[in-house]
Amino acid sequence: MTLENALFPTSQLYQTLVDESSQGITVADLKGGYIFVNPAFCQIMGYSEVALLNMNMFDIKAPKQDDSPFEQTISVKENQIIQVLLQRKDGSTFMSEVVEKSINIDGNTYVFSTIQDISKRIAIEQTLINNEKRNCMVMKIANDGIWSWHLNTNTVEFNERYYTMAGYEKDAFPASVDEWLKRVHADDIAHITHNVESYLAGKSAEYDVEFRFLRKNNTYMWIRGKGEVVESDSTGKPLRFIGTHSDISVQKEHEEKILHQAHFDSLTFLPNRFLSLDRLELACEEAKRNNELVALLFLDLDDFKKVNDTLGHDVGDQLLIDAANRLRNVVRSVDTVGRLGGDEFIIILGGLKKIEEAQPIVENLLNQFRKIFVINARELLLTTSVGIAIYPNDASDASELLRNADSAMYDAKKCGRNTYSYYTRQMNECAQRRLAIEEQLHGALARNEFSVHYQPKIDLVNTKIMGAEALLRWHNPVLGNVPPDEFISVAEQTGAIIPLGQFVLKQAVKQTAIWQKNFDDSFQIAVNLSPRQFRDLQLINVIKQTLNETNITSGSLELEITEGVLLSGHRQVREVLNSITNLGIKMAMDDFGTGYSSLSYLRTYPFDVLKIDRSFINDMTSNSKDKALINAVIAMSHALNLKVVAEGIETKQQFELLRTLGCDYGQGYLFSKPLTTDDMTTLLKDTSSMNYSFEL
Repeated sequence: MTLENALFPTSQLYQTLVDESSQGITVADLKGGYIFVNPAFCQIMGYSEVALLNMNMFDIKAPKQDDSPFEQTISVKENQIIQVLLQRKDGSTFMSEVVEKSINIDGNTYVFSTIQDISKRIAIEQTLINNEKRNCMVMKIANDGIWSWHLNTNTVEFNERYYTMAGYEKDAFPASVDEWLKRVHADDIAHITHNVESYLAGKSAEYDVEFRFLRKNNTYMWIRGKGEVVESDSTGKPLRFIGTHSDISVQKEHEEKILHQAHFDSLTFLPNRFLSLDRLELACEEAKRNNELVALLFLDLDDFKKVNDTLGHDVGDQLLIDAANRLRNVVRSVDTVGRLGGDEFIIILGGLKKIEEAQPIVENLLNQFRKIFVINARELLLTTSVGIAIYPNDASDASELLRNADSAMYDAKKCGRNTYSYYTRQMNECAQRRLAIEEQLHGALARNEFSVHYQPKIDLVNTKIMGAEALLRWHNPVLGNVPPDEFISVAEQTGAIIPLGQFVLKQAVKQTAIWQKNFDDSFQIAVNLSPRQFRDLQLINVIKQTLNETNITSGSLELEITEGVLLSGHRQVREVLNSITNLGIKMAMDDFGTGYSSLSYLRTYPFDVLKIDRSFINDMTSNSKDKALINAVIAMSHALNLKVVAEGIETKQQFELLRTLGCDYGQGYLFSKPLTTDDMTTLLKDTSSMNYSFEL
């Protein structure tokens, strides 16, 4: 009987199973010699059946391996599993898993073995081991806290950094979701829960959330948590969720600082214009819902610019800080105090049932500003003007409310400052008028709507015309004749004063050249310059070009400025004035006596002419103080080699008194109102042909 018949005596089924098995099957004698091998084993080893039956198991073992497992198997009746490195016919090796046991056939002992190539399985296991080692290493050295959440058991693993970044010792609290949530800020739990559920349900593409986490010292740190599912079951249900926690506290501090800078004034720490207007809109919306009122107070500090110009910006800044603190002290906790910019502030009083509820706050506010400010041991008195507009009585939205409160503030300024004014419909009409002027002013010069008029200047000694002042006039088809006191300020604000000023200068100088040629070569022309023109870098070039084009002498031109030009004290102002006087052009100080410190200007800047404001001339014959002031001004001017011009002379008594006091020149309706070019030409023609002097 063959071995095969002995092993499988009952059926051909056993033979088929052995032949078709994917595992190698062998039978060896006690010396290791093979007496049976199946096809799978031949394929695994690369040898033929005949070759293997002439070999033993020690021939196919890779060198330098212990042979003891086989020796042990001889006496072991139960399965013994060993891993052994085998060598194929081509010399390659592989790790095999061999299951051996001793069997008895016809009284003889043999070793029955099954052999399986486990190289791929070992490689996979090694990869998993390496990955696990790498994960452990990453968790040890990572600066971020790393967590691994097993969803099926609801258990969490944290690395050491997860604890230490918040000041805890490792394993200071149990590694569970519940314990973790106890340390999350209460306001952030719902946000985190929503993000986790949304991600795990596949509704969001990523889990990325920011929240506050309690440190050991009971302060909160900002955490950014990120994670992803790394393991799911066969149905796609998440089983393992792994991620990181990063400390972003410093980043958050920077963001909050930037956000604060974007919404709060850096000097006073009050809400800035952006945040103030946003709160105003919210207050109006809330008032609309609750059927309440909002009072908006628009404040401007009186004469604050003079403080900056005379005492410096350091003092001005400290004054703004102190003013802001006083404003904080007069409002309720629910009110908003904001700084719009410069010396402009607003106060938002919300939740009012009656307009009268704002009155005590306004009165208290004004009283606070009537108290002396003490800055660097210097006592200063700084008042404020307040405009008040009520929502919804005076406006339908926040923007309109702000405009109307601004208009009311300007009305308070006109009323003498250091007071308040409620918005009225008349103010709205004034604002609309100003807007209409601004709209019509655009393109008016190109439409030839402007003209230059001339008011004669009289030599008070001989009553002859010695020159004229050029005055800009505007007639608009929509607005009619617009007075200069209405449109000049708008032109200043919009920048239109630059081309308008150039227009007046060129027209006046060109006409002066004609009058000098036809009537009197000593005729002089005075032209006003605005503060905005002084900031025009082309001013000197325009003046030079105008003089060159007309060939009049520079001494025939007189440029008049007010102290508004000089208030900035900029170096550029002095340079421009020096450039003008170096050209031989006369400089005149206009509206003398109405400013802040005109005497210092006369000492500092190169003036040739001083013009006494009409407000002093009006009452000089009845008010001894005005007369004494005019007398002093004339005497002082002559001592400084300045000529003096009196404006607004309307009576013979004023004329005679001024001439007695030694005033050089005069203007006013007593002599002539401003005239058109043709009327002025006619006047000059008459006085020239008749050698005419005004008979007064």
